[in-house]
Amino acid sequence: MSTSTKPQTVAVHAGSRLTGSKSQPVVPHIQMSAVSFFENSDELDEALDGKDYVYSRIAAPNAALLEEAVAALEGTEACVAYSSGMAALRAVFDAQRLRPGDTLVMPADGYGVTRLLFKNLAERAGARIEALVLSEPSAPERLRALRPRLVLAESITNPLLRVPDLEALSRACREVGALLAVDATFPSPHGQRPCALGADYSIQSTTKWLNGHSDALGGTVSGSREKLAPLRSARLLNGDVLGPFEAWLTLRGVRTLPVRMKVHAENAAHVARRLSDCKLLSRVHYPGLPDHPDHAVARRVLHGGFGGMVAFDIQGAGRPECFRFLEAVKLARAAPSLGDVGTLVMHAASASARRMTPEERQAAGIGESLIRVSVGLEDPDDIADDLIAAVSEAVKR
Repeated sequence: MSTSTKPQTVAVHAGSRLTGSKSQPVVPHIQMSAVSFFENSDELDEALDGKDYVYSRIAAPNAALLEEAVAALEGTEACVAYSSGMAALRAVFDAQRLRPGDTLVMPADGYGVTRLLFKNLAERAGARIEALVLSEPSAPERLRALRPRLVLAESITNPLLRVPDLEALSRACREVGALLAVDATFPSPHGQRPCALGADYSIQSTTKWLNGHSDALGGTVSGSREKLAPLRSARLLNGDVLGPFEAWLTLRGVRTLPVRMKVHAENAAHVARRLSDCKLLSRVHYPGLPDHPDHAVARRVLHGGFGGMVAFDIQGAGRPECFRFLEAVKLARAAPSLGDVGTLVMHAASASARRMTPEERQAAGIGESLIRVSVGLEDPDDIADDLIAAVSEAVKR
């Protein structure tokens, strides 16, 4: 530490170290410094190989704490954090180094932006994409016939809430030498651990349930140290790192994840039952309902409830009626995300499926009448009353 009393030097160096305290903070500090220094050159040399924190593109304390927590929740050896869920998906794709003639399988009824991303990446690589409804009983046999290099599944599909049998899919993937990546954002690690069911990668958009408060973007990929090593090495070069404040906010959310998800799931089940009695709806989508096509599978592959997402089709509605619904809600908020403590609603065709072509939406069964609901922590009857009243307002002639 400099002993100079010159103002320019004091302004730069004074107040940069805490001394004389033995306190241990209950909450980790936000380590905002992008670079650290070492008084011992050998220690600096080792840090540049990732053995300590010296430059936040190599490794950063807050992101490392989040990775440790998410890996523990996922039940995996390791985790790599990214600046967004889409960045995490891109990292998994890039790590496979697909070549011309390789096949990639992804859900036909999944998140539209993921589909567009993988279509663009596969086109550049010369790889072929096959879009399948992976919740169909025939899906494992289709995988065996296609012999893909990579399969992407969604634990609960966005926005139709179908639930594939990950155990059956993983067996088929192993038989043909394919890697199975699972976007498990909808159930969160509290609701499903895909790697325990045979998946090679579990992917989270931490922006959603893990953060839980709609105030930090982020994404993670969890799995074995061996499979994540190429992703970590690639991140060192491409710099797609999670910032310290976002990591800190997300770790704060992780602390209450089991408590929040229990109530989200209980509220969603109650809301789904209430909506099932509404004559203005043609269908309610929720894996916890006995008439859901994947209810039996969901009971086996999901734990901790059936998640906090509900979807429904408004009887005879098109886009104008659905937009009126979005404007009519009082308690819920119309927003294209999920996982917040408050209830969020969106029109699926114009939001989550916006980047799909009309033909792709039709093939997936995503119609103009579909509304997706991220059920919050409010009183469940208040939520249901608000949704039903908004539907009634939307369909008035």
